[in-house]
Amino acid sequence: MNLQNYYDTVMQLSHGIVVTLDLEGRVVHGNSELETLTGYPMKDLAGRDWFDTFIPEPEREAARRAVLERTHGQGVSAMAGVIKDRDGDKVYINWNLKPLADSEGNIISVLCVGQDVTDHTLREDGLLRERSSLMERNRELNCLFQISQMVTRVDHELTPIFEELMPILPPAFQDPASTSLRLTVDRGVWETPGYAEVGQLLKEPILVLGEKRGSLRAVLRKGGLGGDRFTPDERDLLAAVAQQVSVMVARKETRSAKRALEAQLRRADRLAKIGQFSAGVAHEINEPLANILGFAELALQSAGLPDQVASDLRSIVESSLHAREIIRKLMFFARQLPPQLLPVNLNEVVEQGLGITQSGAKRGQVDLVRDYAEGLPTILADPQHLKQVVVNLVSNAIQAMEPQGGGRVTVTTMSDGEDAYLVVEDTGPGMDREALKQIFTPFYTTKDVDRGTGLGLSVVHGIVKAHGGVIQVHSAPGQGTRVEVVLPCLSISNTAES
Repeated sequence: MNLQNYYDTVMQLSHGIVVTLDLEGRVVHGNSELETLTGYPMKDLAGRDWFDTFIPEPEREAARRAVLERTHGQGVSAMAGVIKDRDGDKVYINWNLKPLADSEGNIISVLCVGQDVTDHTLREDGLLRERSSLMERNRELNCLFQISQMVTRVDHELTPIFEELMPILPPAFQDPASTSLRLTVDRGVWETPGYAEVGQLLKEPILVLGEKRGSLRAVLRKGGLGGDRFTPDERDLLAAVAQQVSVMVARKETRSAKRALEAQLRRADRLAKIGQFSAGVAHEINEPLANILGFAELALQSAGLPDQVASDLRSIVESSLHAREIIRKLMFFARQLPPQLLPVNLNEVVEQGLGITQSGAKRGQVDLVRDYAEGLPTILADPQHLKQVVVNLVSNAIQAMEPQGGGRVTVTTMSDGEDAYLVVEDTGPGMDREALKQIFTPFYTTKDVDRGTGLGLSVVHGIVKAHGGVIQVHSAPGQGTRVEVVLPCLSISNTAES
């Protein structure tokens, strides 16, 4: 057997891929394993450029240099590479390269013996991808677990919870260093450090009972280790976190609403009991008080009364009238005097009420300013009750300004076609937030014991509600007080039908 036959026999008996390349990279010899693996018969491969045939263009020159550089050595060198077969499929091969020399020692070719490791490499890549996926899933689950614990803390304020939430979000993403997030709920904003909307933006709404209340945004900066786009799992994660935030807000508001309702029910129960007590007291006192007032007035009509006796009797009458007014307020508060609805002109009722307070305003050096809108629609109201509202509001304003030596009370009426408005605004000292919270509480007053019962605004509140209206008080220390009463404008015909 000559040398060529021996060489061909070795190539055919080799269990791996055997190919010989000349120093230009052209195929000189190859075995049947090479033909099977690449899909090319040897007759088509002989003389063809190995790199142009099997290496993708982007890696072609680098692969050529890597192989031909090994012709400068004498030993066997190893390298891993990828080729594409005739169908375009990738084949992963581990190569052993040995330069071949002629009888004079000149390198004339490179012997390349390779082992197909495609199945092994693909399995290894699959395991790596699976491991990466499991690690990513573990990060996501850890994040969602921490958030689920936050959801149960319904008694805590949302601001510290959201401040605690933001730092745990970036580590749940594939590239935490390149991922930043921003959470907005109503007027609140929480961000991770360095948040800027430069890169790919992902956004999920914060929906509470179907209403959009904010959003959760994630930004992936370009050039990150994980690529330039969010993965589907990361999109699902952001949606899950946004849903959990929505649940937090909904639970917190439900809890707050429940507590507010419980407080309202307790207050309503307390007011009902106070009302029952007030009604009983009013009825018990009313009859003896009427006797005192009647007999005092009769005694005043007697002839020849000493001056001191007459003065004392007048004091009894005045005190009785004052006590009767307190009884009247108690009856209003206890709803013992239901409104008798009549068509009334709001401006006329307001003017009648101001007439009652005119003397008190003069004594307190308070200017009463009237600003009545013309053409107000007729409203259905009890004129006596409505007059009581005006008297109580204006009297409160006058008394509030007495310590400062006078001021101004502006009484305004207006309408938007459906509602009539009564606004009483003073230049008094105003009230702080705590006083505003108690403003309609029965028997609550900031006046001296002999100056007020604390029923005036409670009565006003009850009258306004009985008329289907709304009352609001705006005040601040040093900025005066503004009371707004809104009464519905109802036609006589509609009311009669209802």
